[in-house]
Amino acid sequence: MNTPPRGKSLEQIDALVRLLRAGPDNAASICARLGISQPTFSRLKERAIASGARIVTLGALKSSRYGLARDAHELGHRIPVYRVSADGLPAPFGEFITLAGDWNAFIPTYREAGEASYELHEGLPFWLADLRPQGYLGRMVPRQHEDLALPRDINDWSDDHTLMYLARRGENVFGDVIIGNEALSRYVTHGRRGENLVPNEDARAALYPAYADRANAGDPPGSSAGGEQPKFTAAVLRADMSVCHVLVKFSPPTDSPAGQRWADLLICEHLALETLRAEGRAASKSHIVAGGGRVFLEVERFDRIGSAGRAPMVSFAGIDTLFGALDRPWSDRAQMLFDRGALPQRDLDNVRFIEVFGALIGNTDRHSGNLSFAWARPAKFSLLPAYDTLPMMYRPSQQGEVVPRTFSPRMLDRVDMRFFDDGLRVARLFWRAAIGNAMISDGFKQVAANHLASIEALRPGFLPA
Repeated sequence: MNTPPRGKSLEQIDALVRLLRAGPDNAASICARLGISQPTFSRLKERAIASGARIVTLGALKSSRYGLARDAHELGHRIPVYRVSADGLPAPFGEFITLAGDWNAFIPTYREAGEASYELHEGLPFWLADLRPQGYLGRMVPRQHEDLALPRDINDWSDDHTLMYLARRGENVFGDVIIGNEALSRYVTHGRRGENLVPNEDARAALYPAYADRANAGDPPGSSAGGEQPKFTAAVLRADMSVCHVLVKFSPPTDSPAGQRWADLLICEHLALETLRAEGRAASKSHIVAGGGRVFLEVERFDRIGSAGRAPMVSFAGIDTLFGALDRPWSDRAQMLFDRGALPQRDLDNVRFIEVFGALIGNTDRHSGNLSFAWARPAKFSLLPAYDTLPMMYRPSQQGEVVPRTFSPRMLDRVDMRFFDDGLRVARLFWRAAIGNAMISDGFKQVAANHLASIEALRPGFLPA
């Protein structure tokens, strides 16, 4: 029978718990801060645990750290993590442990020789931080899952709110990670496909308008995806009977100037991706569907394989948790990854190229969510195909007005000009394709012609200093 601690022993336990509430620490630091020896700390830790303190030991021997368990709502403090394979089979990935002081630990199920037995994160690791709901579809999540009692505004969510959502309703988020047994159970029982199945390609023109109406009403079919452009997800049964998971953006009705402009821009995104692919650059496969007075851009997802398989994916927004550079151009952040040995040279060069190409076609929306990478632990990345590549400088204003705009060479100020010649050549091909496309409106063809003339005039000596 354990004797309850009293007197000085109780004071020491209280001091240890107070220290660990600020975050995990190693034994040497704890001993120095408490003014005790290593053997005394070992005995103190055991007495604290016996008295009910939830001290978590991470690692072994000299690499050990000690933290205080913190429950993430009713999830507790230990949450299993899984990854879904290309064949659709879930497998254990590790255990996520929430700690006091807004710290978290991850214990991988498997690790390479010489790799640390645990990871410590102040906040969420990059592969979880990127799964926080965001954008057009993300804002609908609190209403769709009112039983979770999450804040109505996703901007008010804490990391624990994100964990709650992912562990209980996150079976169909992008990428291949599923966290929590409830989410995995939902995936296994009815979430493997995760989308409403479009029975054949010919049915898209009839079904997509209804899906768009549901999305605008706050009940989109399919899974969550970032970005502000109205969208939904679906799974299409192709002619060869394969299932293809897609992200579908849609325009407003095209009987208004703003609706027509968005339709033109979605067609331009398709043409930009097609142009990149024709030039041997990795870009998402896409299709244009018209129906119900709208234009739909269907983009094949690279985080889904076949009917149930999944693939890893994380955007720059998630990776930024590693080094904090959201205000830097894509190429600068890619350089940071390369300097860490986390990104190969060819991918660094491809990021530089796609940034120059984007600037030359007027893509002013090159934010952190619009470039993504496959990933492997602990932090290795490879560039995924381009997406969201379109001349966003010509989008309607927030008030729905189509405002005349002119390309400026200043849009090239923050790109790597070593890739200018190749970027300019491919940008010309894109604008010529837009001018010659039968679905593009006459009004936007003139915009395209003007933009092409502007970049045709660019020469290295012409660029402003």
